[in-house]
Amino acid sequence: MQIMNKIEHDDLINKIFAEFKKADKSKYTSLFISSLSSKNMNWRSGLSVFAIMQSFPNHNFTVGEYTGINDELFEKMSIEDKQFVKARIPCKFCSEYKSIKPDFEFAKEAFNKVGGLLGADLLCYYYFLSETNKIENVKPCNEDFRIFSEILTILTNADPNETVKKTIFLQIKKIKGFKSNSEQLKALLETLGFCSILETEKQKGLLNEYINLAVAPRKTHSSDWNYPVDFWLGKDGINKQAFRFWFEEYKELEQFWK
Repeated sequence: MQIMNKIEHDDLINKIFAEFKKADKSKYTSLFISSLSSKNMNWRSGLSVFAIMQSFPNHNFTVGEYTGINDELFEKMSIEDKQFVKARIPCKFCSEYKSIKPDFEFAKEAFNKVGGLLGADLLCYYYFLSETNKIENVKPCNEDFRIFSEILTILTNADPNETVKKTIFLQIKKIKGFKSNSEQLKALLETLGFCSILETEKQKGLLNEYINLAVAPRKTHSSDWNYPVDFWLGKDGINKQAFRFWFEEYKELEQFWK
C-alpha cells in the first residue's frame, strides 16, 4: 500500500474505481466461500466492498443539502467560502471529507481480522479492493460448500419474526468446522445484506440501488448492525435472484436460487 501524506476525495474515488475495474466477481465470491473453513478473513473481506460498488456512484465531492447549504446557495459563494465549506462538510454521496488523512490501520485491521467492513469510509473501500486484487484466487473445497449451505439453510428456515441477531446468530456459530467469533460472523451476515441476499421489501441491499451506508437508517437508535440486514426478519428469506447473481457458477449451491 502506497503511503500518502494526504489524499483528496476525488483522487481517492478515482483510485477506488480503478481497483474496482480490475476486480473479478468470480474471484471475490470464490475467496469469500473459501474463507469459511480456512478462517482466512482477508479472503472474506473483499466481497463486502465489491457488493457496495455495484451501485456506488462515481462522483466528485459535492456539498450535501442536509448540511443546510443547497447547490444553488453553494454556487453563489466566494471561492474562499467554498473552500471553507468543503473543508468542514462531508460529501452528500459518501459522507467523506474533501481532504482525507490516509491512515489505513483501521482498514487493515478490519480486512485481516474481521472479514468485512467496520465502517463506511472511502479508505476502507480502496484498501479492501486493492488488497483483494493482489490475492491469488483460491477455489472452495467441499467443506466450504457444506458450511455455506448450512448457514443458508438456517437463514431460510428461520421463524418469520426472527432476526439474525439472536437465535440465528447462535445457530450459525455452532456449525461444525465454522470458526468465527461474533464480530466476524456479524460482518459476514452484513456482507450478505450488501449483496442484497439478505434484504427486506423496503430496505434493499446495494446490488441495484445505492444508499449511503454512513447515514443509512437503523432499526433502533442503539443498533450496531449495518443496513439492510439490521431490518431483516425470517419472513424476508433469501433473495434468490441476488443469490444467483453472486453464486450461480457454484452448482453445489443451486438449491438456494431455484
